[in-house]
Amino acid sequence: MEKKNKKYMNILFIAFLCSNFFIVFFTGGKMNSLSVEDLGISVGVGMGIDKDGEGNVLYRVSTTANQYRQDETIESILGTGVGRTIGETRENRQKKIGKKFFLGLSKVYIIEEEYAKYGIRTLVDINFKNPVVNDNSFLVICKGRNEEYFKYTVQGYDNSAEYISDMIKNSAGYNFFKENYLFKNAILSIDAEGKNVVSPYIEIMEEGFKITGMGVFKKDKLAALLNINDTRIMNMLRENKVKGMLTIQDGTGKYVNFEAKSKRKITCTKTGDKYTFIIDLNLEGEIINNVLYKNIAGDTEVIKRFEEDLSKKVKDLCGNFLDRMRNEYKVDCLQLGWVAVAKYGRDTGVDWDEVVSDSDIIVNVKVDVDKVGRGEY
Repeated sequence: MEKKNKKYMNILFIAFLCSNFFIVFFTGGKMNSLSVEDLGISVGVGMGIDKDGEGNVLYRVSTTANQYRQDETIESILGTGVGRTIGETRENRQKKIGKKFFLGLSKVYIIEEEYAKYGIRTLVDINFKNPVVNDNSFLVICKGRNEEYFKYTVQGYDNSAEYISDMIKNSAGYNFFKENYLFKNAILSIDAEGKNVVSPYIEIMEEGFKITGMGVFKKDKLAALLNINDTRIMNMLRENKVKGMLTIQDGTGKYVNFEAKSKRKITCTKTGDKYTFIIDLNLEGEIINNVLYKNIAGDTEVIKRFEEDLSKKVKDLCGNFLDRMRNEYKVDCLQLGWVAVAKYGRDTGVDWDEVVSDSDIIVNVKVDVDKVGRGEY
């Protein structure tokens, strides 16, 4: 009995500490000075730039927040500030709204394409220095103005920023996306030798929000925008242990869907100043739909033929992507420079985007079917 009482008292004590921390955290230590109804709890932040009459850059920062009312309803509010610096945008925004924004719970940063090309270092710098900011927020690039995304109404969500955050988080199940498109990853990668920041690219389509590709940065500036097809191939080669769907199709109504999980290993060698990268890509998974290969469930030779056909197709897709990466994007989308740096040493002073574009990159693809479903009918 004494043990149970002691455990109960410990729980009460922890609950008391947590409640006091919450109060102090949100009120700055003044217990009765500010209630949650006086705050706009930020869910998303948007970044854009404008030009004034003299051609000078003006930052435009939007914050979408949830306002909690006394009747327990929630209202989405949007505030936008403009200034010559990001700090000035906060002053400008507060002149036009009646709530104080709390930025510590933001789930997503939406940066406009033009701001991404101009450079995101100002965003990284001001938020890195702020200990309250949530660095586990997602970082995405948008087409058009960020305010349009925050104004968009999504059924079942109090705030569209929450939906976008969920959309990016749950994209990891398909298209070989990884769960690492976070603000903190941008902080760690922006100046790391041989690394590049990548960020999902979203648009407002007729059916709503949609991930339509990926942005690849060179240092802090957007260097390339990939469509969704190149994004899938880049993700497959860049990331390890990601999932996606691969398809072989031969005419209308004749196809195979293969749900794969990738394993990727990169080997780097150097001869003089020339680098060679060998990417071994293993795709293991399940055939979830087949209206192309006859008797695939009962004949190992048919399975082997499918594995060879898909391996060849993926290798061709990777080769085409690598050609575009070298000649069109001209940026190390795969972070191969990071592999070279890990083996041969840092502080080389070379431009890894240029080095990788001039390197030999060999891709080996192996497909393994471990399941074919429960049979054919």
